[in-house]
Amino acid sequence: MRTYQKYNKDASFFSLSLNERIELNSLCETVCRLDKRQAIPATSSNFSIRSKSAEFLITKSGIHKRNLNPSHFIRTNFSGIPLHPLAPKPSDETLLHALIYKNFSNANAILHCHAPELEVFSLEKTEKSTFSKQNSSFIRHSLYKIKGHELLKALGLKSHSEDYYLPIIENHQNMLLLSQEIESIFIKIETPSPLCAFVLENHGIYCFGNSISQAELRLEAILHLANNLK
Repeated sequence: MRTYQKYNKDASFFSLSLNERIELNSLCETVCRLDKRQAIPATSSNFSIRSKSAEFLITKSGIHKRNLNPSHFIRTNFSGIPLHPLAPKPSDETLLHALIYKNFSNANAILHCHAPELEVFSLEKTEKSTFSKQNSSFIRHSLYKIKGHELLKALGLKSHSEDYYLPIIENHQNMLLLSQEIESIFIKIETPSPLCAFVLENHGIYCFGNSISQAELRLEAILHLANNLK
């Protein structure tokens, strides 16, 4: 385990509580493990934890997450806006993190990475792709069926014989539109499988859990399943 200096403030100049420092250090360890599997190339990927009922701490933009520490996180509200007016720019995908925290009260940690295993998940390989039109923009989306593997239990299924459906969504640069689409397609309606992750095609995965360890467990399961699908 890496040894961290004692960071007392986040990147948005707010003091970090003892529990926040513990959680952020734990998250940084998780990110270090993801780096070893080449899942966070360049300045990609972003990570967050819920800090309060309507706030979360998310990685700031423009840094390689390999050397992440608690001072690299920005305190943000559920509108994706930093609480401090002079705070650095948060990740471009902050709205997607906010979307998850707003809609899943048991979500306390989110991991977004660009693991090479994810290339197997594409809209072309799903059984059926659908289209949604909003603001004159089409965003394709579908469900990727995975079946017959013991690790499906890590994603909330009771048996490996059940089918798991992983949402696959066409990537889009308009994060507000994208977050609205994801909410209307996969959150406001009942999905056939417990929702704990979704993939942006040719981009990366968002995986969440009630703790950092659960989010990492789920992410590991999906990446392992992806390897078996190749």
